[in-house]
Amino acid sequence: MRFRSTILEPDGSQSQTVVEAADEQALHERLHHEGRTLVQVKALDAVEQDDAAADVRISGRRLLLLTQALYEALDAGVPLLGTFQAIADQEDDPRISELLESVSDRIAAGQSLSDTLAGYPAAFPGIYCALIKAGEQSGALPDVLLSITGFLEWKLEIASTVKQAMVYPLVILAAGYGMVLFMLSFVIPRLGSVLSKMGGELPLASRYLISSSGFVADNVWAILGGTVGAVVAFVLLSRTAAFQAVVMNALAKLPVVSHVVATLAIAQFCRTFSVLLHSGLTMTNALELGGAAVSLPSVRDKLDAARERILGGARLGEALEEEEVLPPVALSMVMVGEEAGRLPVTFERLSRLYDREVKAAVKKALGMLEPIVTVLLGVIVGGVAVLVVTTIYSAMKGIGK
Repeated sequence: MRFRSTILEPDGSQSQTVVEAADEQALHERLHHEGRTLVQVKALDAVEQDDAAADVRISGRRLLLLTQALYEALDAGVPLLGTFQAIADQEDDPRISELLESVSDRIAAGQSLSDTLAGYPAAFPGIYCALIKAGEQSGALPDVLLSITGFLEWKLEIASTVKQAMVYPLVILAAGYGMVLFMLSFVIPRLGSVLSKMGGELPLASRYLISSSGFVADNVWAILGGTVGAVVAFVLLSRTAAFQAVVMNALAKLPVVSHVVATLAIAQFCRTFSVLLHSGLTMTNALELGGAAVSLPSVRDKLDAARERILGGARLGEALEEEEVLPPVALSMVMVGEEAGRLPVTFERLSRLYDREVKAAVKKALGMLEPIVTVLLGVIVGGVAVLVVTTIYSAMKGIGK
């Protein structure tokens, strides 16, 4: 059997290695005769493929930190086996620590890094494993890890930009919802009870407002619970690919944010395609993985169609032109880069260009969304306030008669 062992050397240092022995006792005795001490041991032949770590997820920031640690370790000449074990020992989350130990065990058992990571799709995306495999095959894994680090940093930066842009509209909408709910559940029911004692005929809109507020007041806790449940359900659904596709398709049809969504999709493709080509993947494989990394389904479909055209013998520029994936200026750059054999550099430049375009589009959209959301909130709250004032005026007018 093979064992992953942590051994205390005679000079006081510790080393990690894979050794073969009949069992743990035989390994312990052999090391004792050599003047070495067995500190920790784990049988590698007992590693199961369907272990609990297969469902563990790693956030984008944790994956970035792990990739940075792998790059620094390999660049310094530290073996992968020791690197994963060291990171696992420092990890606070026990589930992630178990995942990293399982990865370390499989590497020690002889699996390649890319094949090992591919066994944990919830933690390591397909594009990540493909890049690692390309680095292993080319013998330039540290350089590929450095490229992956830059790619993950870019993804986090873009995600942060979009999230920051959504903070103001969401806060305003939440405040407006809370204000309307408070008026319907607390203010207007008390006003309705006073008006009912005063008597008089109220307008239809006022009667509808008072009856609606009575329903809200009687079921306010159920409404609050339903609101919380809807938010939780939305958050959970937003993690699924099908729901994300529906949301992105809907956003692509809205007048204010459609340009942001389209520009973001092009930026995602250019950045991903650049990293894949730099890592040594073929054009068709890079198109397949690059298309999968795009969030807008319509652009993904166009990239799939472009890939089919390339498999049929078309050039990249021609395929992208036929499918109208890129704007004319970007398309001309791709055609020139393809003729010169400099596609990785071309798409790297395009990625930097569209990075700036995405930030500018988000800023412009936010500048338009702020007044729109403010006006919408003013219309809703103001409408309720006008109905309240109209109701009071009608009641006082009835008393006057």
